[in-house]
Amino acid sequence: MLTLQMIRIMNKIWVQKGLDMRMVIFRCFSTGRGRGMVEMIPNTETLRKIQVEHGVTGSFKDRPLADWLQKHNPTEDEYEKAVENFIYSCAGCCVATYVLGICDRHNDNIMLKTTGHMFHIGFGRFLGHAQMFGNIKRDRAPFVFTSDMAYVINGGDKPSSRFHDFVDLCCQAYNLIRKHTHLFLNLLGLMLSCGIPELSDFEDLKCVYDALRPQDSEADATTYFTRLIESSLGSVATKLNFFIHNLAQMKFTGSDTRPVLSFAPRVHTLKTSGWIRDVFLCRREKVFNPSKGYTYIVKVQRESPCEVTYVQRTFEEFQELHDKLRLIFPSSHLPSFPSRFVIGRSRGKAMADRRKEELNGYIWHLIHSAPEVAEVVKFFEDQTRHLS
Repeated sequence: MLTLQMIRIMNKIWVQKGLDMRMVIFRCFSTGRGRGMVEMIPNTETLRKIQVEHGVTGSFKDRPLADWLQKHNPTEDEYEKAVENFIYSCAGCCVATYVLGICDRHNDNIMLKTTGHMFHIGFGRFLGHAQMFGNIKRDRAPFVFTSDMAYVINGGDKPSSRFHDFVDLCCQAYNLIRKHTHLFLNLLGLMLSCGIPELSDFEDLKCVYDALRPQDSEADATTYFTRLIESSLGSVATKLNFFIHNLAQMKFTGSDTRPVLSFAPRVHTLKTSGWIRDVFLCRREKVFNPSKGYTYIVKVQRESPCEVTYVQRTFEEFQELHDKLRLIFPSSHLPSFPSRFVIGRSRGKAMADRRKEELNGYIWHLIHSAPEVAEVVKFFEDQTRHLS
């Protein structure tokens, strides 16, 4: 509650100065000792779940966040708006988490909305009280700012003018908070007798004082925070921390179980359904329910018993198939999936026909890929919904 209140005050300072950082500040209140309620933010996902869509090593890759945002914002205007929200909210998170010394920052404690807004959760450790591995701090970087975040901002893996805008935004937000150093020190000082382990004496306030550097000029503070951004972006420790957390969660959840497709949850086996020999998208059909668009009639040919069946699939269902396969195999073992990104108004029959050809190419490469991949593809493709 205290951390969220401090972030809420920061946000009010920014807004009063005409700087909307697009912060997501959820409500939280206590109902008793060790009890309380936290507001649920809809249409969000943790960075870990987004990253592992690219495999367990997804935290080392640059594309996961951008791909996820593009999937949920298919048009050019929607995606540009999501990137803008991401730039502002990411800058706000960098400043707020650094000033308050928020630790234990792993990829299950950072969330992303489909609209591009990023926000942090889980504030059990703050004011610089980091978890330790022996004599080594688990949180080695000044704050969490990784290359996959920079990839979204830059629109690729090369620096762009938007990255300079992001740095300027961070420094502007940082300097606005620095002007209110005494406000934050006084408010936190009022909480010294509340029994919070990380806030028990005036020495704990030194973390915030050192972070805000009230003795520095605005120019010096700008240079200082710019270096913090560079240090965070270049930190291998953050990604390694994410990766270790991925492995720990896989072990905890028993993630060796193969994922199941949401639109065909019943599992078919080789014995009951037969081995799939070929899959081909025959034609497109216009549909109006549950939404207006196109679906594809897919011819599925099995070896034994020798039979041909036809199933109906949408582009989004093929996208889900690809996403589930990426949970099992590194992206390097899979063919590239057709882009969902649509430029301008190039929709309708022409787009549906183009996607049909691209999906046929994608399926062909899947079936003729490495044996272990092809075997799992058969597992997924067996989960079919037969047409009446």
